[in-house]
Amino acid sequence: MKTDIRALTGWAVTVVLIGIVAVGLFMGDTRPQDRAASLGSAIKCPVCQGEAIIDSPSPTAQAMMDIVREKVAAGETDQQIFSYFQARFGEGILLDPPLAGTTLLVWILPFLVAAGGVRLILSRRRPAEPAHGEPS
Repeated sequence: MKTDIRALTGWAVTVVLIGIVAVGLFMGDTRPQDRAASLGSAIKCPVCQGEAIIDSPSPTAQAMMDIVREKVAAGETDQQIFSYFQARFGEGILLDPPLAGTTLLVWILPFLVAAGGVRLILSRRRPAEPAHGEPS
């Protein structure tokens, strides 16, 4: 009986701690530096191949990060900042393309391929087992 109570208490404490962390992550205020860094990690450097502007050493990326910091300090929303860069560099400036239009296939294709692989694996037929009395 003591073991059941200890196990139940352990699970209850774990659930409460997970709840506190989740609330902190989703409800907590982010500092402007953290928000600028998060936005900078979502915007692709136009000079470097597939690298975020926050990680890129190029002067262009550093200038773009300065613009991100200025816009965050001015109180612009994430979408306004992304729209600013998309208007100047095109839809491909974001490392994670939005779920719309031509990028819809990019988001759906991996799931379709995985579903097709699972279907292929499950559809493989095993060799029939010989009936009782028949030689194998």
